[in-house]
Amino acid sequence: MTANTAEKLEFAKELGTEAAALAQKLRSEKSGNFVETKGLQDFVTFADKEVEKLIRARLAMRYPEDAFLGEEDGFSDVKSGNIWVVDPIDGTTNFMRGLPEWGVSIAYCSEGVIELGVIAAPDLSCLSWAQKGKGAFLNDQPLAVSDCADIAQSIMLLGRSARAPLGDYLAIIERTVTGGGEYRRNGSAAVSLLNVARGLGEAYYEAHLNAWDALAGLLLITEAGGQFQADQLEEFLTKGSRVFADNGKLTQQLSEIITG
Repeated sequence: MTANTAEKLEFAKELGTEAAALAQKLRSEKSGNFVETKGLQDFVTFADKEVEKLIRARLAMRYPEDAFLGEEDGFSDVKSGNIWVVDPIDGTTNFMRGLPEWGVSIAYCSEGVIELGVIAAPDLSCLSWAQKGKGAFLNDQPLAVSDCADIAQSIMLLGRSARAPLGDYLAIIERTVTGGGEYRRNGSAAVSLLNVARGLGEAYYEAHLNAWDALAGLLLITEAGGQFQADQLEEFLTKGSRVFADNGKLTQQLSEIITG
């Protein structure tokens, strides 16, 4: 890793912490127009917008040569092989209702490779980060995926995408339970992916995720010893992707449960 990339990791950790604190502050001060509805059970808050503005402004000032992709305002105009991919608040519904499973997700990619990932989940007192080839960490402690290789002791963390049929999601739940496993859904892809990297679950699956929801967490998992399946980064950035990430011990069994 170059010194420049290592510097970017430290900056991203500081920025994630600052952004998460701003989100908490704005939530505590929320006014009557704090929440807007984008679609069915799809919300954006004033905090989502302000946190993304903060992150975008900080990165543009520090690294003006880098591109930016954020959930709320899309791509920057900068043309670069280096890009920051940001979800200002992943798990907005949880955030606005006071549930703790939400986080600020910041990833940095260079020439088609995820190089850095940071997830700040302040209501869970978590700051996690990873750098390619250098491991993954949570609050300065190294992360490792679960070593569970028994489907009967496994937990599949599931996300539900409104862009995929509900019946497919319910069928996965049924196959998981009848196959001897268990499942959980917490409403935040970033936190769920972090939980796989922490060894709190064996796998995460969602039929369609946007890049800003997933890239930081996917790097955490691979650097913690796991693996993932998704589309190539260029397509992921523009169209989103199916995502399956796991500890590498139950890949075949869980893949069969997912595909039926």
